[in-house]
Amino acid sequence: MNSGLKTFIQIHSGKSFIRIKYSDMLKTLYNRHQYFFNMLAVLLLMIITRALDWFAWTPPYPDKTKDVIIDRLFEFFSFLPFVFLFIYSYSWAIKRKYSVLLYSFIIVYTVFGPSLFLFLSTWIETALWSKKVLPFTFDLVKKYSPGVSLVLLFLSATFYLTHLLLKIAKQRETAHKAETLAKDVQLKMLRYQINPHFLFNVLNSIYTLIDENSNKAKKLVIDMSEYYRYTLNKQQQNIPIEKEVESIMKYLEIQKTRFEEEFQYEISVEETTKLILIPSFIIHLLIENAVKYGTKTEKKKLIICLSTRLINNRLFIKVSNTGKLLIPAPSSEINRNGTSNGIENLKNRLALYYNDKFSFSLKEEDGWVVADIEIYNITT
Repeated sequence: MNSGLKTFIQIHSGKSFIRIKYSDMLKTLYNRHQYFFNMLAVLLLMIITRALDWFAWTPPYPDKTKDVIIDRLFEFFSFLPFVFLFIYSYSWAIKRKYSVLLYSFIIVYTVFGPSLFLFLSTWIETALWSKKVLPFTFDLVKKYSPGVSLVLLFLSATFYLTHLLLKIAKQRETAHKAETLAKDVQLKMLRYQINPHFLFNVLNSIYTLIDENSNKAKKLVIDMSEYYRYTLNKQQQNIPIEKEVESIMKYLEIQKTRFEEEFQYEISVEETTKLILIPSFIIHLLIENAVKYGTKTEKKKLIICLSTRLINNRLFIKVSNTGKLLIPAPSSEINRNGTSNGIENLKNRLALYYNDKFSFSLKEEDGWVVADIEIYNITT
């Protein structure tokens, strides 16, 4: 790339960056002062409407355009103090929840505001414009009060509408934060129920091997420490399938050390699924159950298979093991044994993350126990 083209790219990149920063700055400024900018926009719209009305109904004469524009400009500056007055007084009443006072302000401003407006407008025109200005009289107030009152009512309505929109937005934000916090708490509780279950199984395995084969027991302790070092450093709510599978392989190697030739596992992970984020320990729980219950029901060689596929934006996760499907124990018996209902936890976590955009099935087919998870509309 030559230096001229590189300079051109740098200049235009810099301009784009400045435009983005300028846009962000304006957005931040508007969010901080929404009352002012919304009322200012309505005021400008009303002034333009009044100017067009004067252009349409005033008979033509020399300097008509100039006079109309200047008169409307003076009107704008005469209305501007009301914007700040409304923001301060209405906000003060709303903050203290004085509804009666708020409505009283609106009535007072609507009734007496035109007189104040015309006084300010006459004073500004007299001070800044050499042209003859209509004197401030009762007849002038009667003539212009309906139009001025209408503008003041529109400004008051704009303030209140902005207040309602901000209130709704705040309620939505609060509800969203509460929902997110509730989900985080539930997910942490569910995960804490799962992790000790695995530790319990591994410790049982070590206990069994201590007398039978101390070297294997030592190796299992080392494997377990490496596994927990890995999982404790990766405790995120969502992790890529690739990372989940790495954790699972460490777990399966621990079981391989224990069962030797009586244990075998096969893993098939499609390349397109490796970076898809899923709730952590979801697949691991199925693998753990396959080992736990497979060893109880399979008297020959225990085989565990894991596969992931992505078809038409649908993620398929399948965990199968040789053996038979055991009927879940009653909840009272589960509690007595100190174990948790892992499958129910898994369903709860899937529901929290994907709502109704998933399905789960656990069945026995031709000497295999098959657990299937299907997640719809997956994004990659």
